[in-house]
Amino acid sequence: DFHYTDLLAMADRLVFLRVLLKEVAKRHGMFVTFMPKPTIGDWRSGAHMNTSMQLVDKPGENIFEGPNGSWGDAVFGAVGGLLRHGGALTAIACSTVNSYNGLVPRVGGFEGGTVTWAPTHMTYGYNNRSAMLRLPQSRFAIENRAADMCMNPYLALGMSAAAMTEGIVNNYDAGTPLNQDLYSMSEDEIERSGAQRLPRNLLEAIEILRTDNLARTVLGDDIMNSYLAYKSDEWERYHQAITDWEV
Repeated sequence: DFHYTDLLAMADRLVFLRVLLKEVAKRHGMFVTFMPKPTIGDWRSGAHMNTSMQLVDKPGENIFEGPNGSWGDAVFGAVGGLLRHGGALTAIACSTVNSYNGLVPRVGGFEGGTVTWAPTHMTYGYNNRSAMLRLPQSRFAIENRAADMCMNPYLALGMSAAAMTEGIVNNYDAGTPLNQDLYSMSEDEIERSGAQRLPRNLLEAIEILRTDNLARTVLGDDIMNSYLAYKSDEWERYHQAITDWEV
């Protein structure tokens, strides 16, 4: 874990960490992978983003913290913004074909397997590790669990900041927190809760991203169009590969 800092410095740290780890491993005859799901039947490798906000004219004052140790009203607007743009944000924060192999409730086959504690639905809860967004017990921050180490942190954190700001400014409704384990809920129960499924694969994610106006504003036309083209090509090339599982 990193100590908190502003978004740009944090993105710099993450990029530096990836380079550093690869170089250190190389010196010892090893290698480092940042694949979200490098092995079958095991947990994913995530990169949870914990974010709080402060006012420009009141640095150091976390607006997610309310009086007497309660959550401030601003956090719920921010959550509403993240959920509204959750699919588009996931296309950026979970940016590879392999990313979506990890966003599943269980691993281990038909016998039920082991829960992954990976997010599967766009919802939030208090200390709920099966939801996309978690409001932790120990800090006044929003933890986005639908992110991994293959992301471009500049794009992912920029999109996160924009979605939270939009939600606060427009007072978006976060809805009712879902504190129940999503893995134990039926499809009917999940539907009644209002939680929407995270994109199941890269194609679903980029098609959601394609229609998200905030993402286009944040990324700009050139980066948005290039990202969509590159990721569409990645999806097509993936379908030209024959895996050992298929054989």
